[in-house]
Amino acid sequence: MQNPFAIKIVERIEDSSISARDFRLLLLEFTHSLKDCVKREANESLLILAPALASRNVSRASWVAEVCQAMVESGCDSRELVRPLASGLKRALEATLPLAAKLEKKLAPKLATIEDPEKARRWTESAIRQLSVKLPKSVGSLRTIERFCHLAFQVYGQQVDSRRKVWKHLEEQILPMVRWSRTVADLKVVLNLLENEPLIFIDLANKRGFVAKFGGIVDNAHFITLLMDAFAHQVVFGKPLVSHDVVQCAKGIGPCEVTDEVHGAWNVYTYHALTEMQRLPEPKDLTANKHWLWNEHTPAEIPVLHGHRIVLIGPPSYPRQWKFSRKFKYVSAEIRVEFELNKLDLQMWLDRIMQANHHHLETQGVGS
Repeated sequence: MQNPFAIKIVERIEDSSISARDFRLLLLEFTHSLKDCVKREANESLLILAPALASRNVSRASWVAEVCQAMVESGCDSRELVRPLASGLKRALEATLPLAAKLEKKLAPKLATIEDPEKARRWTESAIRQLSVKLPKSVGSLRTIERFCHLAFQVYGQQVDSRRKVWKHLEEQILPMVRWSRTVADLKVVLNLLENEPLIFIDLANKRGFVAKFGGIVDNAHFITLLMDAFAHQVVFGKPLVSHDVVQCAKGIGPCEVTDEVHGAWNVYTYHALTEMQRLPEPKDLTANKHWLWNEHTPAEIPVLHGHRIVLIGPPSYPRQWKFSRKFKYVSAEIRVEFELNKLDLQMWLDRIMQANHHHLETQGVGS
């Protein structure tokens, strides 16, 4: 039996004769109707409700998004929400474009002189409050976007294959607001997470390494944390470099925050750090930090060679530790080792790196 309240919501969401209060009551009646239903019935109800996310009444559609968020969190299938949610997000983001244009024109030149991120944030919030008088709908849409995005982090966190298509659909609307909204900036991050990305890992001092694929990793702190776990399991099994709780958290299992600290075991370099003698710089050589993987950067910035992102590890220059927390609750992450490099394969990759680095230096005019 089809849920009558879900049908009413879809039918009446754009009916201007129904007040906002009455529409919210209808949503409340719908949620109450789900209390004793089985999972199949809940999924059927969500399927009926999904088209409402793409409604021209964007504000009401964002209220529906809140209901859908609770249903997905309770275990409902999010696949049918991918397209209508993208349509709703597009409408909401388009409404903020006048605000983004004003901020870019009036505030961006002033922010260029500010180095303190917290001060920049306060200035931005103040400017948005002032613009709410002239652009009430555009500023109001920021709250609408937040409601949509809470659902989007769930849906696109789970539906990995949808991310690239949704990004292409929304890119033009997302980019102008990235600088002015943390929520929109986070949406950009989720939609651009690398998945099934080929990786070459080389422990140069011990002449060992492996080929792997990774995905769902937000930044290099996340990447290095999972890299230490993969290394310990693949190469030095029985000697964990990261605690079990941290690994579970980093993979998207369990809580988003843990008390254990991560202690950096190495300097992690891009392949541009390899010298002509096929060695890494001395740990004390801090000028080589331009080739380090910094925690706050992202794996997407690791240079690609022959279709693989390549990282080299060496002794740490100084002790480093950090608290790990997972940014997105519903995003799973992993580094999946496919096979170890034998001596011939390892040398082949080192030779490729040397050739690429030599070409890189030539194009920069170094040594000419």
